[in-house]
Amino acid sequence: MSSQPRHPADAFRHCPRCASSELDIAPQGRDCRCRACGFQFFFNCAAATAAFIFHHGQLILTVRAKDPAKGALDLPGGFLDFGETVEEGLRREIFEELGIETTDYRYLTSAPNDYLYAGVLYKTADVYFVCRAPQISGIRARDDVADFKLMAPGDVDPARLAFESSRRAFRVLLESLGPFVMPFVEKN
Repeated sequence: MSSQPRHPADAFRHCPRCASSELDIAPQGRDCRCRACGFQFFFNCAAATAAFIFHHGQLILTVRAKDPAKGALDLPGGFLDFGETVEEGLRREIFEELGIETTDYRYLTSAPNDYLYAGVLYKTADVYFVCRAPQISGIRARDDVADFKLMAPGDVDPARLAFESSRRAFRVLLESLGPFVMPFVEKN
């Protein structure tokens, strides 16, 4: 297996509908079309979500247990499952990763991201929220989280965040530390 990132289209050798090997991949890699049966498959970005969770003025960050970016700081969150809203998926991911409930969700920003997993480069659309964790007595690292950290926003080194999209969202968060975000910092 090559160590170079592969586009998801590289996995398509035969048409999923008729098994023909007569596939044409669009120049930008956005879709493939079968010349035999006309089937067309689009390579859309995956939807992911994450949260800047505040507890008594501190952010709850996670430490990644697995690649990509094993050991780096991350935000609780992950990929959406079929049939979930962004908010439902985020609540599920936070509970799976930390075992806590969160409230008072506010949309912050979104950002594109490249997610390299098992040699395949996935394009994602990451949606970021700010929320509150009123109670964290049962918090623990679970699922794909090795550890968690409580940090003041000003103490977070953006370079330690796992993904460029999270660094970008963090900059938006810091710029928003005013009327939008301050209620999360001040009370819990």
